[in-house]
Amino acid sequence: MDKKIEKYLGSIGLKFPGSEKELKVFNKIYEKHEYLLDESLIDPIKILDEIKEEELREKNKLSKSKSFFRRVVLAAEIVNECHSEPRFGNVKLQKMIFLCEHASNMNFETNYFKKAAGPYDNRLMHSLRTEFEKQKWFKIEKENGGGRIKYLPLENSEKYKKYYISYFSDVHTEIEYLINTLRNELTKDVELVATIFFCWAEIINKKSVFSSQLIIKKVYSFHPEKKKFSELEILRKIDWMKEKGIYPKT
Repeated sequence: MDKKIEKYLGSIGLKFPGSEKELKVFNKIYEKHEYLLDESLIDPIKILDEIKEEELREKNKLSKSKSFFRRVVLAAEIVNECHSEPRFGNVKLQKMIFLCEHASNMNFETNYFKKAAGPYDNRLMHSLRTEFEKQKWFKIEKENGGGRIKYLPLENSEKYKKYYISYFSDVHTEIEYLINTLRNELTKDVELVATIFFCWAEIINKKSVFSSQLIIKKVYSFHPEKKKFSELEILRKIDWMKEKGIYPKT
């Protein structure tokens, strides 16, 4: 019997004997039973479709799990390179993850929301502490009891590298360039770059005609907090992004 069908039948309580010995025991137990089965109620196509649906659900679940771990590994690379920088913290890490993922055209299943500090993936950022400490890569804590987050390397901090090489060797150059370009920038500047990048990508996806004024409009509508940036700041940052090559490609 096909293993998939056997697994499905087992899941609904139908277990078939797997050996001659089991078959003899089965026949002995049920020798006086009378089975009344309406074969017209059995739909093999439906059974196979349900098996395929279950397999697809399991595949998607596994794919999401792998995608999440790869993003954790990417975050570990950024943290490893930048944790000693005085301007590096939680907000900057999130924006650098976003920019690395999108500027390098990584096809992750992401869920970024428009927040005050720019594109934000709540699930990823809340899970990093658990995953970093589980793997013994980094410890995340607040500096001197204040609000700024710092990352402390743990005993296995270099062990993420084997995964990083496996997952990102083909885009390592792009990731390295982004990290080196952004590592010394102010957090608010990296926030603005990520926000402009997000808005720029929306313009491309909607096939709108690109203009700096449209970017400004979209930045201000992104979140009320974006009013802290002047139009001149946004225009200068657009020019900076063009100069550095950090913008979404068509």
